[in-house]
Amino acid sequence: MPGILKKLEIFGRKLMFRIIAPGVSAANVLPSLPDGAVINRVLIMRQDRIGDMIMTLPLLRRLREIHPDLSITVVASESNSIILKHEKDIDVIIYDKSPAKFISSLRAARDFMPDAVVDMHMHDSTTSFIYAVFSGAKWKLHIDRENRLPFNVRVEASQDGHIMDAFSGLLSGLGKKVETEELVREISLSDIETDFAESFWSGLDAAPENCIAINISAGGENRWWGVDRYREVCRGIISLGMRPLLLYAPEHKKWAESIAMPEADTLLSPLTPTILHVAALIHDVHLLVSPDTSVIHIAASSGIPVVGMYLPFDPSLPKWYPWRVNSRILMSEDHRSLESISPDAVIGSVREILENGRGR
Repeated sequence: MPGILKKLEIFGRKLMFRIIAPGVSAANVLPSLPDGAVINRVLIMRQDRIGDMIMTLPLLRRLREIHPDLSITVVASESNSIILKHEKDIDVIIYDKSPAKFISSLRAARDFMPDAVVDMHMHDSTTSFIYAVFSGAKWKLHIDRENRLPFNVRVEASQDGHIMDAFSGLLSGLGKKVETEELVREISLSDIETDFAESFWSGLDAAPENCIAINISAGGENRWWGVDRYREVCRGIISLGMRPLLLYAPEHKKWAESIAMPEADTLLSPLTPTILHVAALIHDVHLLVSPDTSVIHIAASSGIPVVGMYLPFDPSLPKWYPWRVNSRILMSEDHRSLESISPDAVIGSVREILENGRGR
């Protein structure tokens, strides 16, 4: 049944696109908004992954600084909208694939009456374009790539450096340059998340700054590194005078327990109800070791150094490495697994960061 619903959802979007696209003209494509364009409300399309939202958040804050009277609404996914949960002055519309909820979210976009829609995806998104058209926005912004969809503003933004350069360049198309210096990057947390973290750390004989967090969960079996390897890294971290803290998704609790049991000095994190609780828990740790996942971007947003383990299958991956934080990147030789990355390589990278300073 889920497979059938997925096919129906895709068919519905394609049909909707075919109906509306012929009536939308982008004959006069501009590189940015014209001088004198009035922008009071902007709709940001960010209905993808948690990591994407973490990277976009500080730029949304900067956008509010340089456009103080601007109303911002973000179309987010159910999973990544949590990053904006405690963010002030940013409204959220949840994109949902079910037809009824999708139509409802399109109505919400229309009711917002944006002057401009900015699609933050680095590829043409049919879904984003449908929102842009149904919202009634005069200006539809996208990065300057293949004009498969008729966005009428195609912003020339750097696509050779980090993804943050492309994001900031695209948002600069709204009329004022969006600088990336001195951004406020940390995710907003509530007392619920911070109290959760404080309760955990207060019950231990270890301070977070003397701990190295090791995240074992990253989705997909090809990013699972194995119990024995993580145990060896835990032993290496202990030998360096630090305490390992194991982070894990709830479904991986048994794996975490099997890694921690042989090592008396290995700490096991409590079950974290949301990604915000993870952010609070690791806020003051010394360093993070993790496969490629959103936890890396959470750490980087708090200035925490990162040892990241990556698969080599994505040619755009360097654009998504930890941004402006002390980091070491370990690349697997095999796109099917992380097994070619040795525990010695991870421990060596941890040692390098410890010796060279945390770099926050």
